[in-house]
Amino acid sequence: MTAAALAEESAGAAFEGRVVLEPVGDDPFVPTFRLGERLVFRQGNGTEWISPPGAILDGRSVPSLFVKVIGHPFEGTFRKSAVSYDYAVKVKERTWEAAQRMFFEALRTEGVAEPEARVMYLLLSGSGTRWAMRGPNSCFSRCHTDAKELEWRPRVDDDKLLALLEWAKTDNPDLDQIDLRARATILEPGPHIFGVMD
Repeated sequence: MTAAALAEESAGAAFEGRVVLEPVGDDPFVPTFRLGERLVFRQGNGTEWISPPGAILDGRSVPSLFVKVIGHPFEGTFRKSAVSYDYAVKVKERTWEAAQRMFFEALRTEGVAEPEARVMYLLLSGSGTRWAMRGPNSCFSRCHTDAKELEWRPRVDDDKLLALLEWAKTDNPDLDQIDLRARATILEPGPHIFGVMD
């Protein structure tokens, strides 16, 4: 999707609510929070991503490479986007591809400059969390009939993915181009692994 087409599709996108995070737990390495107020991100196409009060969030939705390059998602200037994405990964009501596209649109709506938003999207596209959706032709019906959920991360060539950051930032690629280049750095796309891997 070209930048112009994406901008047109995203017209009217908006957040409702604010980020209120209450610390819970005492793990210094994985800060965990309870969402204090309802947060909604409405995409330009009308799709709503609702994060309810009481939701438990920990930022594990983003891979370690993202944290290394960008920082912890709840500490940046894109906290609404991070909360919306983190909760989407936890509940898995839509596909992981839809959640990643939503994250990019949310970043732009929240005011993150497009070059930086493309870099963040690139990092998720290459190494972000994936999951299977239930359905008649899914892994749940074929090979993982007893599984409650299927979630995994691909193993990527970190150096090759990092080498794409400047390209994503300066060459103005569209999201489809980013997906192609980022996913070319994947060494092992699966297999399905239970629980988040990092």
